[in-house]
Amino acid sequence: MSGKRKRTHQDSTDSPFRTRGGPSESTNQIIPEVDKRYVVEKVQPGKVDKLTAVILHTELRAQVPRVLLDDDDETDEMKEEKEMMFYVHYEKLDRRNDEWVTLDRILVNEVVEPLVPNTIIIPDDVKIEGVPMITPSGALTRSQRKNLEEYTHLKTDAANMDATTARLEKEHEERTKIKNIPRITIGAYTINSWYYSPFPPYCENHEIFMCEYCLLYTPHKSRFKKHLMTCKTRQPPGNEIYRKDNISVYEVDGSGQKLYCQCLCLLSKLFMDHKTLYFDVDDFMFYVLCETDSSGAHIVGYFSREVESANNLACIMVFPPFQKHGYGKLLIQLSYELSKREGYIGTPEKPLSDLGKVSYRSYWWWVLMKSFHRHQGHTVTASFLSNESGIAVDDIVSTLSTMRMARQYKEPEFLPNEWYVRLHGKILNHCMANDYGRPPILLLDRSKVRWAPERTREEVSRLNKMSMSTRRASKSQTVTPLPTPPIDLTSGKTDYFMDTAGPSTSNSSFHND
Repeated sequence: MSGKRKRTHQDSTDSPFRTRGGPSESTNQIIPEVDKRYVVEKVQPGKVDKLTAVILHTELRAQVPRVLLDDDDETDEMKEEKEMMFYVHYEKLDRRNDEWVTLDRILVNEVVEPLVPNTIIIPDDVKIEGVPMITPSGALTRSQRKNLEEYTHLKTDAANMDATTARLEKEHEERTKIKNIPRITIGAYTINSWYYSPFPPYCENHEIFMCEYCLLYTPHKSRFKKHLMTCKTRQPPGNEIYRKDNISVYEVDGSGQKLYCQCLCLLSKLFMDHKTLYFDVDDFMFYVLCETDSSGAHIVGYFSREVESANNLACIMVFPPFQKHGYGKLLIQLSYELSKREGYIGTPEKPLSDLGKVSYRSYWWWVLMKSFHRHQGHTVTASFLSNESGIAVDDIVSTLSTMRMARQYKEPEFLPNEWYVRLHGKILNHCMANDYGRPPILLLDRSKVRWAPERTREEVSRLNKMSMSTRRASKSQTVTPLPTPPIDLTSGKTDYFMDTAGPSTSNSSFHND
């Protein structure tokens, strides 16, 4: 016999519900239940808020996922101390704020405000004059609800969805309700993830390290350090089609650079709730926005669009460290410039994400207000505005509907099924007073866009009728791409993680370990 006391299930040290006060305090502790509402302490910089939250899942796990420094850490990870953790969703906050909490942050004895049926919970960062932060749905006018859904991050009410959309939304939430990647390090930034992303199983519950140039990734810090010393890539693998000052945009072909584009999609899914394109990237072009300096082109965001689609944009993402700098509207401007050069009126793929919807509404108002000032005092058709602005009729109508500026008429002097916009001076002054039409922070310089399609959409349509079409008509045919930014290999090393030479890159869909 070894002399060691054999543990039994009565041992208090075996309980997963350990609190800071020791095992004795957990004896009478009420254990929270899944799908129940509780008051939970939300820890934020400089303060602790008490918010109502729903427990979505419980699991025996470590409070802070370990960083895998080397290969042996995968074995050592099994030995680390674990306790019962609770994954919670705060009712007043977006899903990006969901997190794991310990038992002592769940105030099970505090009274939770009752949930009124058909209640709309308005986020704290959304302010509507005269409307309380928690209100029955009937207390909002149609205009107020539409403004909340279109211009803020308020989620569309399931009651306003059709049965199929509501079912798909519920399935999506169930499949992606638990974040599997806590944070990611890319370039000089370590970013907490917002949503679930389908990284391979060996990455789950670990911090991911991703190369900002080639986008290969690994959960092992030592392998990442070695990769940084051997990676020769300093820009996205495509043609540079735009450069102004330190901002560059590269066009990357999804069929030719499959691995890079797949990794880009996985990265963006960490910060985008609804995204279905991860691996089937062959029919998409990616336009990657970068900030350039002497060490290379540092990824900021991107948009993608499907080849030969009526949509001029499929997905848009500006990564969190670079948001609110005007990059999103710059990408939107570029997408419309490309569709104009192809000779068609484009529209983004629907439905838009919450952040994408806010950016597009603001951009559409800016473009339309310029047209309104030119035609003030007149009544114009939405088709006329569409041809002048390059914005689709449906997008114009949906944008103006909140102000009731677009309507159809049954009188014989009006065209049937046509939308008309009356440009009264008082309405335009009201729009300007409420900051509609504010110009973007960054304006696209059209003279700096070096891009031309192989064929316009009209030519493609004509060839389709003659059964002579080519599949990839939307790809840029720039003969001479812009020169690569100068690289100073002696001083351009990043100031994070230096080590000796490491493994070569993989050709598979993931950075193999």
